[in-house]
Amino acid sequence: MSPNVFSYIFRYSKKEQIILLVVTALSFPFLYLSLDLPKTIINKAIGGTEFPKEFLGSRLIQIQ
Repeated sequence: MSPNVFSYIFRYSKKEQIILLVVTALSFPFLYLSLDLPKTIINKAIGGTEFPKEFLGSRLIQIQ
């Protein structure tokens, strides 16, 4: 028996643990972008200086 629970888990599920680590590391950029998008939208809508804008034939104004 292993001396602690962490070495026991790593010994018997090393492959799955490494796969989970890689999947988690690869998901970080997508997570960051998905959380950054609403912030960017709000900041440009509130603090933007390029108004009024034309979008699909409609004129968009900034709401105070």
